[in-house]
Amino acid sequence: MVLTLDPFGHAEDENIELLEKRFDIKLPVDYKEFLVTQNGGRNLSYTFENSIKIHQIDETINIDTMFGINTGIKNADIEQWTEEYRNDIFEHSIIIGDTLQHGFLLFWQSGDANEGLYYYDDTYQLEASSDENNAYFLAKTFSEFIELIQN
Repeated sequence: MVLTLDPFGHAEDENIELLEKRFDIKLPVDYKEFLVTQNGGRNLSYTFENSIKIHQIDETINIDTMFGINTGIKNADIEQWTEEYRNDIFEHSIIIGDTLQHGFLLFWQSGDANEGLYYYDDTYQLEASSDENNAYFLAKTFSEFIELIQN
């Protein structure tokens, strides 16, 4: 279980803190370490599946991009996507990636048992998605999320 991407580089601690302040969120240590060491990345050749099973609806998604901070790469920044969809996503959440199915990966800091990483099917590509339900729980922590990935 490993996420295989071509990394964007390294995020700076100061930029991570600015992102947390801007979106009123406190990122977990494991996700911060991912940003510092890789700052996101893309599955450029699509050689790897980077697949995750959504057990609630028996569907599979494939990670295309994990967004970073100040990457300098078009459509690859957490801040850009979170700002664009801010009115559509949960309060205290950020968009951290996208999939080949055209949905987003969210980190939601709800402060309760629902907190964690979700798949947000904003384009209703999955059969189970509707206006009432298009966000699916994936994992409680970023480390657990990484463990779900199959290649």
